[in-house]
Amino acid sequence: MERTMIERTIKDAYAARKRGDVDSIVKMFTDDAHFQLAGAYVTSPVAVETMSSGDLKAALTALVATFEWLEQDIQSILVEGDKAAVHWRGKIRSTVTGEVVDTELVDLFELKDGRISSFVEFCDTALAARLMQADDAPPVAAS
Repeated sequence: MERTMIERTIKDAYAARKRGDVDSIVKMFTDDAHFQLAGAYVTSPVAVETMSSGDLKAALTALVATFEWLEQDIQSILVEGDKAAVHWRGKIRSTVTGEVVDTELVDLFELKDGRISSFVEFCDTALAARLMQADDAPPVAAS
């Protein structure tokens, strides 16, 4: 897959995410795609990993409902073969707390036949956990 096609796929996925269009995002992934928000599952409610389209849609629906993307500024896209790394900064609003934050993330993509076969995102999981926690709710307990 050519670099321009990889970049276009990534930017289209980000545009769908910013619109909150979960169905369009899911269509961009292979049926057996690996999707992960990296982090320690026992301490972070945002850490998630899926390997099926049904689980992917459920995870994306929850993320879109919780985190509204207000701004995204891509700092760099590195492409090697069918893999890409994207460093970006953004302004995100929590629909739980109403708080708006500036944050920085790195996303790793793998593509197969023009679709995303793997996506791993590295974010500030402590910040994400805080944004998921309403002031009047009990703290998130580790399982």
